[in-house]
Amino acid sequence: MVTWKTNIETAYTVLIVSDQPETAATWSTLFNQRNCIVLSESDRSDAVQSARLMDPALLVVDIQLDKAERSTFLHELRKTCRGPILMLISANTVEEIIEANRCGADECLVKPVNPAVLVIKAMAWLGHGHRSQPIHNPVSVTL
Repeated sequence: MVTWKTNIETAYTVLIVSDQPETAATWSTLFNQRNCIVLSESDRSDAVQSARLMDPALLVVDIQLDKAERSTFLHELRKTCRGPILMLISANTVEEIIEANRCGADECLVKPVNPAVLVIKAMAWLGHGHRSQPIHNPVSVTL
């Protein structure tokens, strides 16, 4: 028999939003190995509801959306919780990444994402903790 001891007071809650079950399972395993409590959603409305109820310490979003859907979804997530949002994105341009950041993503990782890079970035964000308040006017970048 194998037992797993988790100190609930120090464990981080991570919400993974993915429309790819195999990828979500991989991310879940990686975070479980780092003593995180992992929630996984494949539906956007369920993800927003889970974010509202659980206020996760980190959100990993790996879901295929067009620009308008991505914008709306990120705004909804940002309104419901304070945890950083890591967006995995199939971006063709820097402008798409900047737009995702403006809509609420704290960091965008261009797919395909190396699992080690995702974990390093996620653990770094978890070390920073929650936002104290939403950022309404992000820094503007001119290219």
